[in-house]
Amino acid sequence: MTYSINDLATPLPEAVANAIAYGDLLFASSLIASWLSRDGLPSDLRLRLELEQVLIQRRKNHYIYTPDEAERLLEKRFPLYRKGMLEAFIRDGLLDWNYVDGRMMLEATLLDNAAKRCDVLLEGPRVNDEDLQLRDDFIARLEAEGCVKARVSARISLRIPGDGFKGMRAHVNLPLARPVDGRQYDIAVEEATPSPVSIDDETGVMRTAVFEKVLEGDDEFSLTFSYTIEERLRRRPEKEFVAQGLDKYLCQQLPHIAFTPYLRSLAGRITAGKASPWDKAEAIYDWITSHVRYSFVRHYSTIDCVSEYGALNLKGDCGIQAMLFITLCRIVGIPARWQSGWYVTPKEAGGHDWAEFNVSGQWYTADCSFGGGAYVQGNEKRRRHYFAGLDTLRMIANCACCQPLTGMSGYPRDPSDNQYGEVEVDGHVLVDDLDRRIEVLSYEFI
Repeated sequence: MTYSINDLATPLPEAVANAIAYGDLLFASSLIASWLSRDGLPSDLRLRLELEQVLIQRRKNHYIYTPDEAERLLEKRFPLYRKGMLEAFIRDGLLDWNYVDGRMMLEATLLDNAAKRCDVLLEGPRVNDEDLQLRDDFIARLEAEGCVKARVSARISLRIPGDGFKGMRAHVNLPLARPVDGRQYDIAVEEATPSPVSIDDETGVMRTAVFEKVLEGDDEFSLTFSYTIEERLRRRPEKEFVAQGLDKYLCQQLPHIAFTPYLRSLAGRITAGKASPWDKAEAIYDWITSHVRYSFVRHYSTIDCVSEYGALNLKGDCGIQAMLFITLCRIVGIPARWQSGWYVTPKEAGGHDWAEFNVSGQWYTADCSFGGGAYVQGNEKRRRHYFAGLDTLRMIANCACCQPLTGMSGYPRDPSDNQYGEVEVDGHVLVDDLDRRIEVLSYEFI
């Protein structure tokens, strides 16, 4: 069955939603089966219920620790942890939990979020000095030179361990850099194993290389490519207006870019008294970076509306912050869109998301995640840079979100974009137990 992320926009029947909220996932699955047996069920509702059957297991797989298990893990990892702190962390919204089979269960990312959000557990300053220094050095270089370019070569590999799927046909989508005017170009595929059956053309908004093969056991798929990326000093335009022909960047894109009553009200309050598009976008950026704390979250596929999740819970990772920025900008009439791929340093790379907004026909970036980190660390210069400015520490593969991947029929592990690769085996999407690796082979300023 082919599912679309748009299917999430259809609400669940109340009984099913109640069972999920209580965490009785077995009962919820039984209720869904009963609903699906009914004749004349509207097609939209049928697709939503069928999709929820897929997502129930993903929810269950994310919440895996009982409170007692969570306390033992925290005590072992953090010398400053004291018994009973967990209750305060949960109450203050610092750690994520949910009901599973009627019991409170803590998130699989418990320790990562505790290290990121629970300041009382840290013995020293919360900084990755080397990484943050890299960003600050880049900003200084950009200010001195006006334009910085880098040539990057990287490899992404995805391995399906074991022989549990031996003899089955796998469909794999690996991300590939795409051209972006004024930012990324001269893209070359250097090596691919096995040979891809197709490579999306350069206009693909979520560009991938597509592989297919009958699995033999411990199968690996890899893609090596190089690209040039540049960043220039970007100034506020002298005359500000909303350019024509950008209507698709001003509308809702359900379920995650949704103009809900709460988000409409929030956008109005944040931009009150601001007249120009630039000032409104900057006010939105300032609010997100100072109010929405970075947090690791469960699969986006299990969140009904990512933008409202960030605004209601005042937390979220880079993608949730980017989606919230895009939504609030669109609500107040500023064209905005998604951009993502990797954050790339000379040593390593990992998935990262940010946003773009348009003023006077020019696209500018807003990296709310990096800006929020700078806010927490008291680095206002860096925070200001990541509104309208970026860096060459990137690989851009996606210039839109929530789009279908070439040849994939199932519901992706990450429905928002493709950063680490997606695997479908005989129509079944593999979510966990995959070995994914990104290697930076070379990084040189030019």
